[in-house]
Amino acid sequence: MEGYPLGVRRDGSYYTRIEWASHTESDPTFWVVNLIRDDLERNGGTWGANTPGPATVVLSFFGETQKISKIRVFRNVGLDISVLEELAKAIDIYISDTDEPRKLRRKEDQIDDVPWTFVKHVEMEKAEGWQEIQLDTSVEAKFVRFDLLENHGTPIPWTETSEIKIYP
Repeated sequence: MEGYPLGVRRDGSYYTRIEWASHTESDPTFWVVNLIRDDLERNGGTWGANTPGPATVVLSFFGETQKISKIRVFRNVGLDISVLEELAKAIDIYISDTDEPRKLRRKEDQIDDVPWTFVKHVEMEKAEGWQEIQLDTSVEAKFVRFDLLENHGTPIPWTETSEIKIYP
C-alpha cells in the first residue's frame, strides 16, 4: 500500500485551514468553511460572500511552510436559484512566508495591515466546475490569500466560488 506524506490528500493537494475571512454567513450553504470541504453540490459547498466584491480569505498549512505551484478552484453557486453571474470574475492570489497574518483575528481587522506578496491575477471563467491555475513560478508560503475581486455583473450582491485546493 502506497502512503501519502503527512498533510497531503490522496489527490495530491494540501490540507488547509481557514485563518481569516472578510465575509461569512450564518447559513451553512454559504459558510466560508465550505472552501475546504469536499462538497461541490448545489445547495451546499459554496462560499457565497454577500458582496459584489472584494471578498477575502486567508488559508494556511497548519503552521507549516509549503511549496505551491498549482491551485484548483471549483466554481459553484450556492442555490438552485443562483445564477452564474454571481461567480467570482477575477481572483488575486497573495502569499506570506511570515507569521504576520496571525494578527488577523476579528472581522474588524484589515487584510492590508499585514504584508503580502502578490503572486497572480486570474480571470475566472463564467462556468461551473474546476478551473486550474498554474503559478508562473513555484513559491514557498505559510499563508495564501485569495481576493475574489468582483462577480460577473449581476445586480445581486454576491461573489461566489466553492472549494479551493492548493498543490505542490
